[in-house]
Amino acid sequence: MTEQVTDKTICTRKCAWPAFETEPSRPKIATHGTLCDACYLRMKEALRLIPELILNMRSQAVPASNFELTERVQGGGDGAPVPLNVGAVDSADALFEKVTSWVDAFAEELKFPVLSIRAWTVNNEIQGLRALAPIPAMELTRQITSWLLRHIDQIAASPTAATFHDDIWEGWEDSPGVVKLLGRYGSEGRKPKPSQKRECPVCKKVEVFAAAPSSFNPEPMVLCAQCHWTADLREKPEYLEMFKSA
Repeated sequence: MTEQVTDKTICTRKCAWPAFETEPSRPKIATHGTLCDACYLRMKEALRLIPELILNMRSQAVPASNFELTERVQGGGDGAPVPLNVGAVDSADALFEKVTSWVDAFAEELKFPVLSIRAWTVNNEIQGLRALAPIPAMELTRQITSWLLRHIDQIAASPTAATFHDDIWEGWEDSPGVVKLLGRYGSEGRKPKPSQKRECPVCKKVEVFAAAPSSFNPEPMVLCAQCHWTADLREKPEYLEMFKSA
């Protein structure tokens, strides 16, 4: 018997299987609360990647010779301030503020205990990270994303699950999500070189890059920083092969 598809069982992001030969496009079923398998796994993947992205952005905030990964940044020996990569600092602060805001929102919506967060605040509103050192910044962020991962099934069932997914995975022009930030800062402490990027099969921009396995993400990923297309490496492992000569 064919499963009856209703608005309640369709993924709230309106995901669909592509048409194939004579078969028409079919909507994907919401198997995790309001989300399909792909959206649910993508949301979890983003939360696992965020602490490492914070580490990478903080590591690129100042020249490596100026501080240890576990130390707070201080001024130079002559009293001059350490030069900052303002873009990396702002990106890390914006990503941190993004996830902490969602913790507050879900704690209120789902009636969970509020998570105590050490952060830089102005008028009781979180602006970003208090610690500039990469490792403490990563560890603090991991506490926040771990809270979200512990409650991921309840979050997937929330009416705001699709907005949360889009915010942390794709983001917006003035507040990029994981995909664009991976393209800028990489997943192993360095930004991908332009020569390591490939043409996207969807948007045709040369913005597809490979994110290597790491302690937070044991599987490699191939994704587009422009349109957010993500390769299914289980079905199409050849997408990873094209980076082996990069």
